[in-house]
Amino acid sequence: MSEGSNKVILKGYGDLDKGKYYIEHALAELFGIDDKVAKKLLEASAENARTVKTNVDSNTAERYLKALKKTGAIGEVVDTRYDFSSLSLE
Repeated sequence: MSEGSNKVILKGYGDLDKGKYYIEHALAELFGIDDKVAKKLLEASAENARTVKTNVDSNTAERYLKALKKTGAIGEVVDTRYDFSSLSLE
């Protein structure tokens, strides 16, 4: 993956054995936000993935993903070099 061609997305709760409260609290600490905001973010991202970081190199993206997974949340790194979602045939 090339320089600045990745984004990290949050996809909601992951390891529910850890407990939702603990995942919410760990995510709140990671982002420096209130626990209630973290809960809403996790619930919303479970339905529609939320972008956490854009235009990062692969090493940085992997560090963000590792930090998300450590909280118990689900994340994903997306290579945006070939993102054609904004194109239209109209």
